[in-house]
Amino acid sequence: MNNETIVSLDIGTQKIAGMVAIVNDDMFEIIGAEHIEYEEEIVQKGRVIDIEGCTEYIKRVLSELEQQTNIGLPLVNISIGGGFVRGWTSFHKLDLESPKRRITELDIDNLLKNVKNESKVLPESHIFKLLAQEYVIDDETTVKKNPKGMFGSSLGALVHVCVVLDNPLENIFQCIKNAGSAVDCVYPHSWASAEVLLSEEEKQSGVVVIDFGKGTTDFLVYWDGNLYGTYSVRCGGEYIDRDLARIFNISMETASEIKKQYGWCNYPSLIAQKSPELAKRVELRLVGSGSKVNVGADKISKFVYERVEDIMKNWVKKIIEDEMKKLKKTPRIGAGIVLTGGAAQLKGLVECVSGIFEKPARIGIPKGINGLIPSYQYPCFSAVVGTLLLRKKELEKQQLPVPDWVKKIRELKEKTRKSLGKIWGEW
Repeated sequence: MNNETIVSLDIGTQKIAGMVAIVNDDMFEIIGAEHIEYEEEIVQKGRVIDIEGCTEYIKRVLSELEQQTNIGLPLVNISIGGGFVRGWTSFHKLDLESPKRRITELDIDNLLKNVKNESKVLPESHIFKLLAQEYVIDDETTVKKNPKGMFGSSLGALVHVCVVLDNPLENIFQCIKNAGSAVDCVYPHSWASAEVLLSEEEKQSGVVVIDFGKGTTDFLVYWDGNLYGTYSVRCGGEYIDRDLARIFNISMETASEIKKQYGWCNYPSLIAQKSPELAKRVELRLVGSGSKVNVGADKISKFVYERVEDIMKNWVKKIIEDEMKKLKKTPRIGAGIVLTGGAAQLKGLVECVSGIFEKPARIGIPKGINGLIPSYQYPCFSAVVGTLLLRKKELEKQQLPVPDWVKKIRELKEKTRKSLGKIWGEW
């Protein structure tokens, strides 16, 4: 690839983040980054509720990126969640018309068409990703790469089917169009986060990625190197804020602040340790009367813990367990849980989630990327970075390998050019 420009946008509940990267052969570098937090409610639980407002914020982000890079940005790539994305994995098989023959690209296309036709999708949604993860030839030989050219009588495939609701996605498309750009590619939010955070070893060992955002929680499951579930629920860190605001009769802004400063997700552990952190107190101003009350960190932490436990146990864990039962699978999660997203920085979250899943957990941070400045090496920027990497991977797959004879001709032309240049210089 020669000087390909990739643009990513992450339209979240709290902010819009955008990045620009340049790909040139084996070189990948982020050359622009911008994010703007909303001053009013633009996106609610992952879904756009103000088309005009969202359009203006997208314009501002893209305009700043164009100024940073001095490049026009007509196409953008987006990651989506918002509770309107769902993906599952199933096995499908195609018996070839004549046995013992070479498998063709048409056979693979027909198999994937069958997958699309056999998948039950609601009328208001459509399949936007079909990911063939491995192929099985004659019910015996499993291959990860494209089986074109191999001999077989039947061809099977383990395929991940990803579905999106039409209307919420169209609203995002419209905002980007109104902002003067168009959508290039769309990826599930959790895929983008996983792309920048996971190693191939973790995918093989089995891992759950949880992108814990303000309005939504997006998560996925990998094991044996295959993606088995893509999920998104309309419940995130803001769920905690709303309950704290209601319980203590305080503003949402105050609720968010005390959650971050005084809320400990590992509350039971701190109680057992008699931690002094829970003895801290904070003065809160009540909405309406303006009077003040003094509240302990122990009480705040108890509510934060209960709400986080509800999200992680009764939503995330339960959905994964229920879906795996349908597949009659028991995933081996050897690499544990990777937490990312804006709400992943809550105090004690790693210990809390590790206890709920009974697996090791860690915070996933985007890093090790050329051009990614320190101020963007935080969990809340995992998806916008990962979207760049997903598009880069697709572009690389689209590049046809250069035949050896073409390489030899190019080498000969280069040698001839240098020789002639030397002769001309001496002459």
